[in-house]
Amino acid sequence: MTRVRRISRTRGIVLFWTAAAVLAALEAVLTAAWLVGATSSRVCSDVNGIPARKVGMVLGVTPYSGGRPNPVFAGRLQAAAELYHAGKVQLLVVSGADYSERLYNEIPAMKQGLVALGVPEDVIIGDGKGLRTLDSILRMRDVFGYDDFITISQRDHCERALYLADHHGISTIGFEADVAPPGLTACDYLVTALYGPLACVKAVLDIAVDRRAKYPTER
Repeated sequence: MTRVRRISRTRGIVLFWTAAAVLAALEAVLTAAWLVGATSSRVCSDVNGIPARKVGMVLGVTPYSGGRPNPVFAGRLQAAAELYHAGKVQLLVVSGADYSERLYNEIPAMKQGLVALGVPEDVIIGDGKGLRTLDSILRMRDVFGYDDFITISQRDHCERALYLADHHGISTIGFEADVAPPGLTACDYLVTALYGPLACVKAVLDIAVDRRAKYPTER
């Protein structure tokens, strides 16, 4: 009898956590769908159709993934260079993480990549304190003085950025970056599929708790 009770109790615990995981996953998917619906129409993939702004912000990403060049990184830089060469922006802010003392610094690689694509170095501004999407958005206004700009990243990232900007009264439109050749592997697609909804939930929570930039004023 005792053994039966233990088995029953174990099954109950397993079922409880399974149900909790399913509900959490469902919440993440629904949150992602709602957020996408709220901002997707303001993300443009046609350089000829996007309105011009003085400045574009390129959201940071590591140049390497799994020991190989990151196609997401390459895609963002190509999109930013395309905007500049089309006369849609005059300046580009590359906003990412400077962890050079411990791990890496995204900013020099982003600058070098843009220069290699024909963007003059003197129109590129580096922000190494854009540690998260929210930080990048808020620092564009509070540190660099831009509250109307183009956000450059992959579509799902742009949608989250626009959602965060809307809440803080910052005007931005998104320009969709493609994933550059050689493209994503099957593993990359799986990680992206899992990360996207969770990142949307995180964005909503950032608003709910009124999270602010870690470095609100420092250059």
